[in-house]
Amino acid sequence: MADGDVTGLTDDEIETLTDEERDSLNDEAIDPGPDEEREEEVDVQAQFLDWVVEHFSIVEVVGSNKRFYWCAQWFEHKEVVARLVALWKAHLAAELGDDLGAVSSWWINDWDRHAAVLFDPANGPFRFCDRTRGHLSETKETGPAVSLSIPPAEWQLPA
Repeated sequence: MADGDVTGLTDDEIETLTDEERDSLNDEAIDPGPDEEREEEVDVQAQFLDWVVEHFSIVEVVGSNKRFYWCAQWFEHKEVVARLVALWKAHLAAELGDDLGAVSSWWINDWDRHAAVLFDPANGPFRFCDRTRGHLSETKETGPAVSLSIPPAEWQLPA
């Protein structure tokens, strides 16, 4: 068998192969077949959802007499998902970093600021949802709040 060869063929046997046969063997060596053990793929969505469930199991709404909003179908709100993904990524970075105060900073600088928006009954993303009637029950609007146009081709980003 040739040095570094994973095909099990000798150098002489490899030399007798056509280019196509060699390529095929190389592809098999690089890409294992379905029967061979593959490295386990990371399920990022499952990790995110686990974090959301775990995080919200410890969250308290300060001032229990305050009215706050949360929609059971939070995942239907694009802004909420974007904010939670940003919070999750920042939380992971804080936990994995060397700064011992990073998680504390995350609570103050990240969570508190996003939570103020998420739970805002007047202007937050759940303002049109109702706990009993459900997702967006108080409006017909489902589109984006801000309408945008793409700038013309000659437009330049300011330096």
